[in-house]
Amino acid sequence: MTTKKARWAVAAFAVSASVFAFGTSLAQPVPPKPAAPVAAVANKPAPAATILFLDRGTVLRKSAVGVDMYKQVEALAKKMETDFAPENKKIQADIQALQAQADVLSPQARQTKVKELENRRQALQKKVQDRQASIQGGLANARTQIERALAPILEKLLTERRANLLLDRGLVVLGATELDITNVVIDRLNKSLPKVTVTPVAAKPAKPGAAPTKPGAAPAKPGG
Repeated sequence: MTTKKARWAVAAFAVSASVFAFGTSLAQPVPPKPAAPVAAVANKPAPAATILFLDRGTVLRKSAVGVDMYKQVEALAKKMETDFAPENKKIQADIQALQAQADVLSPQARQTKVKELENRRQALQKKVQDRQASIQGGLANARTQIERALAPILEKLLTERRANLLLDRGLVVLGATELDITNVVIDRLNKSLPKVTVTPVAAKPAKPGAAPTKPGAAPAKPGG
């Protein structure tokens, strides 16, 4: 959940009064008196800011649900490597075999084998990219569940501490320790949402002309 910053606006009200005087003669009415000047607006002081601090990254890294979520992502990434390792190993072996046979093959046969290997390499790269995207999608869904669980916890803490402003700890240079609610949030999150399941989602088809995903990119760590 993106950190919400409260905004206050000082409302100003002005009251103007118009005083009319009526003469006794209808033929020569007494002109109305000028309207009374607008009353000066009294600037109401903005409510004093009562601030709390929160390190959201630490919440994701150290809470039970965050630690477990990252372990699931790490396991999914390792499984991806295991699943595709044999195919990658076979391609590498075939490349080495082609290099060893390059001198005895005709240019046409060599070119054919090179093209075949390149097609296989690109196909494997596409599989890896799709799997990475599916893991990233599952991670995003899990983090959304955590953000939803955090919202009522933060709102309740603001009420309990009579605060009206919550800042990310990274924005604070100096501040009293008791204003940092990170550990309290972790404790309450551990009770309300100890675990979420990271379920890979099907990768969406790439739009025509879209830049391909950079190969080798690993799923992001929570809180990074």
